Amino acid sequence: MKTFTPPPIRPGIHPRSGLGYRIDHGMRSSVPCLFVFFVALVLSAPLNLPGQVELMPAVIMATIFLWSVFVPVFMPSIAVFMLGIWVDILSFGPAGVMLLLMLIVHGVALSGRYTLARVNFFVLWFVFGVVMVGVTALQWVLCSALALHIVEFLPFVFETVLAFGSFPVLYTGFVWTYRFVVNNADPS
Repeated sequence: MKTFTPPPIRPGIHPRSGLGYRIDHGMRSSVPCLFVFFVALVLSAPLNLPGQVELMPAVIMATIFLWSVFVPVFMPSIAVFMLGIWVDILSFGPAGVMLLLMLIVHGVALSGRYTLARVNFFVLWFVFGVVMVGVTALQWVLCSALALHIVEFLPFVFETVLAFGSFPVLYTGFVWTYRFVVNNADPS
């Protein structure tokens, strides 16, 4: 006697799992890490932009925070670690400071992701601002300790304000990238 199997709930065309699909999926899932990689590369070049030194950590921290909250599978911890080493090499700052800060932002975003993914944009923006204040204060303390004297605090305040101010733009870019690049796989 044959058993009856019900039809699938949502029938549709499923993509083939061939080589082209795997390459496409791999490229789409590596977009956030490649963005951080190229932001660090471009902003470490001598472009003579005003605030270029403070812009790099601001953009990188916001990117890691957003992808770790909403799609942590595309921003895994090992990738954050490797990107932290890359940023430390390119930033010419104290060794390990940006790596530690990136891992802290990633850890905070991962630990609160179930709550943060459901809040409205302004609450998420405020939480990111609080995280950046804490991370930037820690960065100032570590830089002062490693330099063996108290370094100027104003660039760190500017970095925090720049990160807080650039968050809406990066959030818009994150939504567009997720909607049209990462999550828009060809279903045929």
